[in-house]
Amino acid sequence: MNLSEYAFSKVENQMLLKDSIIDLATLMGHTATEPISSHIFCLEFDFTQEEHDKILLRLNLLSDKKSLSIEKIREELITIVPKVSELPNDIFNGMLKIFLKQFDIKLTIPDLN
Repeated sequence: MNLSEYAFSKVENQMLLKDSIIDLATLMGHTATEPISSHIFCLEFDFTQEEHDKILLRLNLLSDKKSLSIEKIREELITIVPKVSELPNDIFNGMLKIFLKQFDIKLTIPDLN
């Protein structure tokens, strides 16, 4: 096996691992609109660890305001992770719910189901 074949094989294995994790999460009840983990959500939607951490940090900073609208939070997150703008509203809401729940962020969002 030459070097380029090995590199390609590693990429295929990474995709297999990613798909396996998402399959297991789905069996546990994970959906795009009701994720069970912020990390699995990010894996599924191709957010990097750095983007995950930026979202987490911004939500923690926003929690000082105690209450915000979904639109304001979305605007804030788009400024630091532009691909958030590509998420449909129901999937964005799911992302927001899991980050708030998983990391126990004290932020009230009246218009979040």
